[in-house]
Amino acid sequence: MRAWRTAAVAASMAIVALIGGTSPVAARGAAAPDPSAPATVPAGQGAAEGNVEAGKSGSDADASAVIRCEGQVQRPHNSTHVPGTVNVVVTVSCTAPVSAITTRAALYKNGQLVNQSALRRQTGTAGGQNNAAVRCSPGNYRGWMYFKVEFPPGYRPPTGSGNGLGQEVPINC
Repeated sequence: MRAWRTAAVAASMAIVALIGGTSPVAARGAAAPDPSAPATVPAGQGAAEGNVEAGKSGSDADASAVIRCEGQVQRPHNSTHVPGTVNVVVTVSCTAPVSAITTRAALYKNGQLVNQSALRRQTGTAGGQNNAAVRCSPGNYRGWMYFKVEFPPGYRPPTGSGNGLGQEVPINC
């Protein structure tokens, strides 16, 4: 059973697709990338999807003892909370509470980084979010996110992380 669960975790971490108006994020294994956003968006890089998950270890654990978490980069938009700004929100949703979720959001305009958030760590929760915003000027905007999940004690792997770009959208002010 343990070998099957390990294979299932590895397989689900390799899933890549695009869904609707939000862009799920590319998943990585336990080794976390540098949480700083790149200075420019690599040419031709599209949106990606991925999950991170961990299974409970021990002889009493079965395949259903798995926590799955997914990162989403929402579409950049004219903010309704702070008029005159463009905002992007990034979220992480897990199937059960985890020890901690750390997120960072970044916003690009015409391929150039224009703002990024601080790292935000939320503990004892099944979801987390962060955002980045900038004064509005017409252009093509795209969001980016980094996330790291710290699973509860007894889950393997103990952490999972991912990062990726969302959809590029034209915005007028």
